[in-house]
Amino acid sequence: MGKYVSTSRLPRIVGFDVPRLHPQVDAAADEAITALLDQAPDEQWTDRFLQQCATLASQLSLAEVKVEGTRIAFHGSIADARALADAVIALVNGLNDQLMQEGNLLAGEE
Repeated sequence: MGKYVSTSRLPRIVGFDVPRLHPQVDAAADEAITALLDQAPDEQWTDRFLQQCATLASQLSLAEVKVEGTRIAFHGSIADARALADAVIALVNGLNDQLMQEGNLLAGEE
């Protein structure tokens, strides 16, 4: 029996909690922007997501990304908050697509 990765097992962003943002980011003092997920991701998903964030951190100006349960917390300035939110959405969707393809390829080999 093939082991397909179901889209129902992958987290999706259902909204954002955006605090008051400042022109300059101070990750130690500022409240994080939070992406709200429909479900908590598993450890494999979290590890891969954080690896991608680390790889793209300088490009995206992502600071201190954390995945905690059904929340992805990150810091950004008032100038780049929307771009960062779009980038996090793209990362989540891209990772989900990648995991689905990998799961379907593995299932096809069985």
